[in-house]
Amino acid sequence: MSRIGICHFRVGETDGVSLEIDKWRAALEALGHSVFLCAGRSGGEEAFLIPELSLDHPEVAKIRRNAFQSFTDYPSEQELHTHIEALAARIERGLRHFVDVYDLDLLIVENIWSLSPHLPATLALWRTVRSLRLPAIAHHHDFYWEKDDYRGPTCGLVRRLLSEYFPPRDPQVVHVVINRLAQEELRRRGIESIVIPNVLDFGQRPKLDDFNQDFRERCGLAPGDVVLLQSTRIVRRKGIELAVDLACALSQPQFEKALRRRVQARGGHGEVHPVLLFPNLVEDSFYFEQLQDRISRRGVDARFVSDRVAFKRAQRDGEKVYSFWDTYLFADVMTYPSLQEGWGNQFLEGVWAKLPVVLFEYPVFRTDIAPLGFKYVSLGDKVEQDSDGLRRVPTPVLKRAAKEAAGLLSSPRQYKQVVEHNYTLARRYLSLERLQELLGTVVARALEEGP
Repeated sequence: MSRIGICHFRVGETDGVSLEIDKWRAALEALGHSVFLCAGRSGGEEAFLIPELSLDHPEVAKIRRNAFQSFTDYPSEQELHTHIEALAARIERGLRHFVDVYDLDLLIVENIWSLSPHLPATLALWRTVRSLRLPAIAHHHDFYWEKDDYRGPTCGLVRRLLSEYFPPRDPQVVHVVINRLAQEELRRRGIESIVIPNVLDFGQRPKLDDFNQDFRERCGLAPGDVVLLQSTRIVRRKGIELAVDLACALSQPQFEKALRRRVQARGGHGEVHPVLLFPNLVEDSFYFEQLQDRISRRGVDARFVSDRVAFKRAQRDGEKVYSFWDTYLFADVMTYPSLQEGWGNQFLEGVWAKLPVVLFEYPVFRTDIAPLGFKYVSLGDKVEQDSDGLRRVPTPVLKRAAKEAAGLLSSPRQYKQVVEHNYTLARRYLSLERLQELLGTVVARALEEGP
């Protein structure tokens, strides 16, 4: 069995890549490998830390700003290049120490060779792998050309680095992508890759226990509140305004009876109305302000509880902090209105938690997930833009989605039918066991094709 390192900007947090790293590590360890993490920062996982790997490092932020926003802090491209090289050298020293300390046989590079907010890290990892003749798997979750923030390099140097290293074209690196659209795009760029979808460990289920049983009370949720869980980070591409519109639609009088039936079915009581619950972090403050304005104008009850939720349970300043997974136990429906995703982690989590899902049919969902046969409430696949830059789906589509969601909430039998159907499909195609099978093949190939 092999000693494998996994490297990313951050680990042990609630972002999608951190969650996938956790699953890959579990699958690799189940196969008998030893796994070690390396990152710029950690939200609780044990890891070899190189501070300069973090996206929050001030030098990294300066380089990123000048490379992709406004070239203002360097007198010339050469000065920028010098800074990139200096930081890359420091990171490379840390990476070589990581490889040496843990005597690694293989390095898995998570997104650093596909997304471009950290140019020095990309160079450092490439040079480490090449100079040490270390076999590598490049695990690509999303690419810089998919992100508005990184499509416009400010100078020729940055354009050259993007062309050469994102991702590096080398037959000795095994490239893994998470969807077929990415596979097709890489092939168009002359790079072959293997599709490994994101998965979940269906051997574990969220459970009500002494720690989490007071979650609703501590988050101000009444027994009659019907919880629409919006579990994504608060960033623009998540299309969260569509969830706000859905909550508004479900608050209309014609759906009160349906909501009441759902509340009664789970033993609740009292006045009923939908509540949109946000357990995750705000990562785009301007977008958050726009969302709050729409929430206010729509009269939606929204609860932001990220201060009470973390990747793992903890105590903070004497207060209980719940696990991200605890939040699923207290939801009635998951909203997943993302406009663009590399895969669909939150969709799969909703299926795992046995929640019906209301979603926008973003491109990868249509190509990679929907064909498996899942049942869901659709917000369609087309959006319109309001004057404030926020999106909305056509009114007939929204009304139909609200009606379908209310129908599920009002019928315990149909509700159970849908969630059990989805759970069975996901266990068959998107489980940790399936990931183990795929990774066993990919690791063997990487070790065989390594330098």
